[in-house]
Amino acid sequence: MKKVFLVDDEMAIREGIGRSIHWQSEGFIYCGDASDGEMALPLIEKHQPDIVITDIRMPFMDGLELSRILREKMPSIKIIILSGHDEFDYAREAMRIQVTEYCLKPVSSQDLLDILKKVSSKIDEEEENKKRLSDLENQILQNESALRNKFLYDLCGGAYSSLAAIKKASQLNINLISSYYYIMIIESMIETDSIDWIEEEYHCLRFSRKLKESIFIMMGESKQTLEQEAKIIRHRLLTHEEQHPETPFIFGIGRVESRIQGIAISFSEADEEKSYARIIHKYSSKLTDIDMESKKELLHFNRRELIEFLKFGTTSEIARFARSYSSYLEKGNIHSPFTTYYFLMDFTITISHYLKEIEMDNLEVMREMNEFEMKASWIRNYNEVLRYIEEILHFVASTRDRLTSKYSSSVQMAIDYINENFTDTQLSLQTVAEAVNMSASYLSHMFSQETGKTLIEYLTSTRIEKAKDLLRTTNDKTYEIAYQVGYSDSHYFCRTFKKVTGFTTRQFKNQKQAFNALI
Repeated sequence: MKKVFLVDDEMAIREGIGRSIHWQSEGFIYCGDASDGEMALPLIEKHQPDIVITDIRMPFMDGLELSRILREKMPSIKIIILSGHDEFDYAREAMRIQVTEYCLKPVSSQDLLDILKKVSSKIDEEEENKKRLSDLENQILQNESALRNKFLYDLCGGAYSSLAAIKKASQLNINLISSYYYIMIIESMIETDSIDWIEEEYHCLRFSRKLKESIFIMMGESKQTLEQEAKIIRHRLLTHEEQHPETPFIFGIGRVESRIQGIAISFSEADEEKSYARIIHKYSSKLTDIDMESKKELLHFNRRELIEFLKFGTTSEIARFARSYSSYLEKGNIHSPFTTYYFLMDFTITISHYLKEIEMDNLEVMREMNEFEMKASWIRNYNEVLRYIEEILHFVASTRDRLTSKYSSSVQMAIDYINENFTDTQLSLQTVAEAVNMSASYLSHMFSQETGKTLIEYLTSTRIEKAKDLLRTTNDKTYEIAYQVGYSDSHYFCRTFKKVTGFTTRQFKNQKQAFNALI
C-alpha cells in the first residue's frame, strides 16, 4: 500500500480529507499531516510517504517551496498540488518543478481518490519499469561477466595469439596491456572475499572458473618487482594458514612471463602447483600430531623449485639441488621435532604425485615410493636427510629416463651428455664416445640408426636451437652467442646458422624485433 501525507494550513480541509476516504480499503495508508511546509519536512523524512498532497499558499513555507525541496532531497515522492488559485504562474511553476498532479480546490473526495489511484498506478508502472531495467542490466552484466570470464580462461589456456587477445580484450573493455605477467590460482575453504586485498593492492585481472576459486592475472612493468610481489603474496597466504588452520588456501603461482602468450605458460605452472598443494593438504590434514610450529617452519620451502627439478633436473645436479632445497634444515634453527619428518613427507608425496601425473604410477614404481616413505620416519639428522633426497631423486631420474626414453641406454647417455656439454667447443663424436665408453664408429652407427640423425647433426641442431633462443631473448652480440653455444669461430657459426635456419643471425633477430613491435 502507498503512504500518503497531507500538507494544508486549513485544519478543516486536513480533517475533511483524512475522514472522507477509507484509506486502507482503497489501498493507501494515511501516515500524517502538517499545517505548512516547514512543519511537514521532518515528518515527511520520518514517515517516507510515497505521495504528498500539498496546498500552495501556506505561511512560513508554501507548497511550491516544499515541492522544490522534496524534488531535490526525495525525488521519488509523487507530489499532488491543491490550489484555490486558478492562475497560470502557479501552474507553470508546478510544471517546472515536475509535480505529478495539479488540481483546483474545491476537490471532492472521489475526485481526490481518483487522482490518488492514478498516481498510485504511475508509481507501480515506474517500479515495474525500474525492475525490468534492473533485470536487463543484470542480464547484460551477467553476459558481459560470462564473456569476460570465458575470454580470460581461454587466454590462460593458450587459445589466443597475442594480436587476437589484444583485439578481443579491447572489445570487452579489458586492459590487458602490460610488460610482464604471472598467474595465481587460489582456492579457498571459505568465501573468496577474504582475498579481496589482492585486487585492492596489486594490478591484476580476476576471474573464476568454479565456486570458491579465483584466478588472478597479475600484471606489472618490472620482472623483478613482480617476482618480489609474488613472494610477498605467497608468504601472506601461507601465514593465513598458520593463523587460520581451519580455513587454509590451496594455491599455485606461476613464473613471471614477458609476453601475452606467456600467460598460458604461467597458468599451467600455477595450476600444476595448486594440484600438488591439494594433495599435500589432504595428507597433512590427517597428521594431527604435527604441531603448528612445524607448519610455520615449512614456509621456508618452495615446492615450485622441486617440481621444476623433477621435470628438468639432471643427475649431475642432484647433489647441489638436494643441499639447496633442504638448506633451512641444515641451519639447525628448527624448533619442532616434527619439522624434518613433515618436510620429508611433503617431499615424498610431491614426487609420488609427479610420477602419477606423468603416468609412471605402475605397481613397481609405487612400491618403491612406499618403501622410501617408510624410510623417512627413521631419519633423524641432516646428513640422513641429504642421502634420502639424493637417493629418491636418482630413483626418479632413472625411472623417468627408463620409462620415457625411446632410445637404448647407450644412445640416451650420449644425448644426455650432448645436452649437458654442447657449450664445449671441443665436443666431438670421439669425446662423446669416450664419455659413454663406446667406440666412435659403433656409437655413430647406433646414434644414426635410432635417431635418424648423425651425432654431429644432433649436436649442431642442439647448438642452433640454443642460439635461436639467445637471439630471441638477449641482446648479446653474434660472436658472444657463438661462444655460448660451443663455436670458437663466429664466422663458421654464422654460416652454419644460415644453412640450418635459412636466415642470417641479423635477419632472425630483426624478424624477432618486428614480431615484438606487433605485440
